[in-house]
Amino acid sequence: MSYAEIDAHLVAPKRFVTLSHLNHVEQADYPALQVATGLSMPDLSKILRDLEERGLVRITKERRSRYGATLASLTPEGQKTFRKLVDTLNRIAGH
Repeated sequence: MSYAEIDAHLVAPKRFVTLSHLNHVEQADYPALQVATGLSMPDLSKILRDLEERGLVRITKERRSRYGATLASLTPEGQKTFRKLVDTLNRIAGH
């Protein structure tokens, strides 16, 4: 087992907790993600933009009554990547 098997970028706590939450829901708006992760809005925006650029997260805009909402969800590639990451961490941890 080698540290090279782990994507250090994705196991960074802020990214990992964001991916983990999105893995458990179909989609989440920014306020829900902020509550679930404990991240500030600037941190959350930066992380989601980074994950979107990597093709792991999809960001969409939706109209809710008079206001808009920005929603985030894992892409199929994001789901696959997160499952692989968790499997690797579990294997290395001996579970």
